[in-house]
Amino acid sequence: MNQPLYYCLICFVFFISSCQSNSEKKQEKKGTPIVYKITGSLNPEVNGTVYLQDHDNSIQQFHRAKVEQGKFVLEGELVIDAFYDLIIKSDSGAVKTFSYSTPLYVEGDADYDVAIKENGDHFVIEVKTNSLTTNELIAFNKNKEQVQLELDEQLAKYSVETAALNAKLMTFSRGQESVYNQTIDRLEEISKQSNEIRARKDDKRFYEKYVLNSKQKASFLIPYSFKYISLNKENYKDYDQILARLDPAIQKHPLVKAAVAKVDEVKNYYDNMPVFPAITPRNLKGDSLKFDQLVDKKMIIVAVWSSKGKNSKMDLPVLVRKEAELKKMGVEVVYLTDDEDYERWRASNRQIGLGMNSYLLNVTDRDFIENSYNVIGTPRYLWLDPKSRTVIELAGADPTLPNFIKNVKNKL
Repeated sequence: MNQPLYYCLICFVFFISSCQSNSEKKQEKKGTPIVYKITGSLNPEVNGTVYLQDHDNSIQQFHRAKVEQGKFVLEGELVIDAFYDLIIKSDSGAVKTFSYSTPLYVEGDADYDVAIKENGDHFVIEVKTNSLTTNELIAFNKNKEQVQLELDEQLAKYSVETAALNAKLMTFSRGQESVYNQTIDRLEEISKQSNEIRARKDDKRFYEKYVLNSKQKASFLIPYSFKYISLNKENYKDYDQILARLDPAIQKHPLVKAAVAKVDEVKNYYDNMPVFPAITPRNLKGDSLKFDQLVDKKMIIVAVWSSKGKNSKMDLPVLVRKEAELKKMGVEVVYLTDDEDYERWRASNRQIGLGMNSYLLNVTDRDFIENSYNVIGTPRYLWLDPKSRTVIELAGADPTLPNFIKNVKNKL
């Protein structure tokens, strides 16, 4: 090969590699100050004002610009690329006044063109952008609005049916007990289904579903969604993997760091959680709690309660009544309290009917349990594996809820 040509090729390869390397560095998102530009048009061509405000704090507002004859250019520098609301308001003296808000993810290397058009008695907006996160956000909001509309329609149908059934109840006479009971059953079923629909309308459900199903790796909507997501022992590993798969170019951004920190807090808590201690508190007879006598059980429910708390005195009698059913399932209930007044503890034990499975903690064991398992309020129900004494549930199901036994069966 011709030597000069060979060296030219080598230099060219190094040049391309250098350009690619620099390009990758430029694409890395660290949350540094950005320069942005947003253009827009309005029809009708009104005059007004356009500005940005913090997506999560409407009090914090940023740059403003004039809307003149339906056109505007909003540009400036922001401390960080993030989620903002673009607010567009017409002048108060306009023939048709309006105020419109649309969320955007504003970043420095993206183009934004916003068009607002009158459509009958309302306005529609179209955002053209090469911002991946903004396009993800728009699609997410459209899907959420559509699903919530469908759920609202179903709730409206249930509301009409409920009113009709309640009116029907007033017309029954003696001898129609069977139809009356059927009507009551239907009303209860509607109430249950309506509550399930309302739960599905919760924003948290939409963000959870989006994060778990999204194939994107570079959209900031994924880490942003973590502020709405509740992490627990069952799901934190899934979310940890999702964050680990995010594009390296966004890993150093504050939004990603915040999401990772949230998961890490739960992850470290469960991964480093100590087993339940081999404590030896005493019951009313003076007998010690012996975990080695419970290893043949399928699960232990440790009810941490206080004779000073009215919630404990209200909830624990319900749990006592369910003990027989729990025993048939292989579940043992142990009651622990840190009461400093022995006589009050003894009187409360007898009043509630706790029996000999109720034990008084010493100060050392009380502090360990409260600090290790974040027991702030009582009653609190810790579910344990009898053999290993590992904590299965830090906050087990409330025994006063209708689905308590079902939740226990599912865990077994």
